[in-house]
Amino acid sequence: MTGYGHAKFENDQMSIDVEIKSLNSKFLDISTKLPKEVAAFENEIKKILTEKIVRGKVNFSVEIALKNGIGSAGTLNQSLFNHYKNELRSVVSEQELSDTDLVKEVLRMPDILEFTDTTNDQVDRDQLFSLTGEALVECEKFRIQEGQAAESALATFAKHIDEKLALIKQKDPERIEAIKDRINESLSELAASDKSDPNRFEQELIYYIEKLDIAEEIIRLQNHIAYFHETLAEKESQGKKLGFISQEMGREINTIGSKANNSDIQKLVVDMKDELEKIKEQVLNVV
Repeated sequence: MTGYGHAKFENDQMSIDVEIKSLNSKFLDISTKLPKEVAAFENEIKKILTEKIVRGKVNFSVEIALKNGIGSAGTLNQSLFNHYKNELRSVVSEQELSDTDLVKEVLRMPDILEFTDTTNDQVDRDQLFSLTGEALVECEKFRIQEGQAAESALATFAKHIDEKLALIKQKDPERIEAIKDRINESLSELAASDKSDPNRFEQELIYYIEKLDIAEEIIRLQNHIAYFHETLAEKESQGKKLGFISQEMGREINTIGSKANNSDIQKLVVDMKDELEKIKEQVLNVV
């Protein structure tokens, strides 16, 4: 589920910005972007995030800005500079890359500048974890708002399926009458034929009627929809259960579609499938 949280600390020496972004994902996937000053705390930070966030692609970042000249300016690593310069010049001619552009490219290379680490002892561990907690609270508020919107959307999609099912129930008697008319026509043709086999025809007729009956599927789908609403209303998050219920709903909808043999009902089945796909997509966001 999407979410965003931010916390900031600032004093005369530095400012620390902590940011958490979460995106929809079936599993928990945490990635961190930490400066060297706090890289040693990465595992502890991930543990804190894991305890609070169950599912989602989470990006956690920390930015530290020093003030009043704290820390030292970077010094050029001369040997590494010469190494990069020689390597680039060996594959790129002066006509292709001027000396000025070559220097610019070398300065972009990793570890070309060396910095004196003067801030390790200045970043307070407890302060960092406190900021992480504050950002998590903000992120959780955001996710709760998203969750309420998702709950409303899921309830609406399930309601739409229920409404389409009610229309199918209304049209089913008409479908049955149409089937009876076709059967009666076949009976009339059969009675006029000398090659008819009444016993075989009766067996085929029973099989045909059973094959086209959708009464049980309608009842089961109604029960699944009711259970879906009931599960959605529970206080504890039930993402996986909602996913399982939507699968069962899909089975009944597909069976109704395959048995219906009626264009009007088939259109309603397509509409129900469309709403069900919306449910499946949204359920992925629910823990």
